[in-house]
Amino acid sequence: MGVNMSHDTRYHFMDNLRAQALLLGLFYHAALAYSPFMHNLWFTSDANPSYVFDLFSHWLHLFRMPVFFIIAGFFAHFLLDAKGSKAFLWHRTKRIALPLLIFLPLLTIAFVVALKWEASTVKNLPAIFSAFSYMKEPQLSTMHLWFLWNLFGFCLVFALLWQSKTTLLYIFKLFSKPLSIIVLLPLIISCSLYFQYVPFSSPDKLKIEFWSYGFYGVFFLLGASFYTNLAILEALKPYTKYLFIIGAVSYSVYLQRLPEPMSIEQVIHFMQLGQAKAQGIEHLFTVLVQSISVVSWSLLVIVLAYQFMAQTNSLFRYISDASYWVYLIHFPVLMCVQIPLIDASVSIFIKYAISVIITLLICFLSYYLFVRHTFIGLFLNGKRA
Repeated sequence: MGVNMSHDTRYHFMDNLRAQALLLGLFYHAALAYSPFMHNLWFTSDANPSYVFDLFSHWLHLFRMPVFFIIAGFFAHFLLDAKGSKAFLWHRTKRIALPLLIFLPLLTIAFVVALKWEASTVKNLPAIFSAFSYMKEPQLSTMHLWFLWNLFGFCLVFALLWQSKTTLLYIFKLFSKPLSIIVLLPLIISCSLYFQYVPFSSPDKLKIEFWSYGFYGVFFLLGASFYTNLAILEALKPYTKYLFIIGAVSYSVYLQRLPEPMSIEQVIHFMQLGQAKAQGIEHLFTVLVQSISVVSWSLLVIVLAYQFMAQTNSLFRYISDASYWVYLIHFPVLMCVQIPLIDASVSIFIKYAISVIITLLICFLSYYLFVRHTFIGLFLNGKRA
């Protein structure tokens, strides 16, 4: 599929945004400990949550991963066009599938050890601990590495679609005009999100969750279409203020329509069923509002990055290089930082700042000492230019 771009081109706005999307995962997961909505669901929940963290975490949840998959689709198309199908699939296996296979068991062990340490040391144990005994059996989970599991699947599907250029061109044509993206995309993703709880959960099971292919997979294809049509980002610039207004209004309505936080009894019921689903006209309207907000904020972030993040420097490149490692290890590190803070008698805003700063310091220091100039860095990122 012809692309009028050099394969040596460095797309700095995508590089910078990918790093930020991965690092925002740390800020998001840290906020869940202090969110009233997640109070009975999160492993390091504080006894005194604040609605401020609900506002922040719900907002991040809407666009952070859709933006990441737009970027992933963009670079997947870049690689496939440059390398061909066989080399592309081998590259994706090395950079995505192998890190998942290696890091998932290690991080799972670290997570279990952290939970046991928490159970033996914390006085004000989070409510979720009382629900563990009601689980039918341990749930195999990809944890925060679910994005690798999905991303590898999307790459396989995209390589398959690559064999039928006509089909791929037809899909890309759907995303060829600003209004078609803004109007059509919420309708498409609503078809998948309708069968999910609101807010949608992470597809973190060790099986194919097809709804995620109809949600995150659509954003992946949108990003792939941008690679052949960067002019669409230029065409979306005049819509920036409208995207912000639509995003702000839809998010306000979305917050009003969110269900009540789960009680511990509902959490137990959720654990036993392994899923939570709602249907009906009211749910459909909520899903549509959610989808409109997801699309508005995601497009806004991409367009703003295209406008203002096209430059790079040594600091940005360093953060971009480190972001993959930081995201891989941040979850157990964050847990170990937040566990001693649960019983601390200080403001949760101070706890949040401490947990984010210390986790970032540990993750970046470990990257500098053990990853950047070692075989681990070569394994995760390839040779650095």
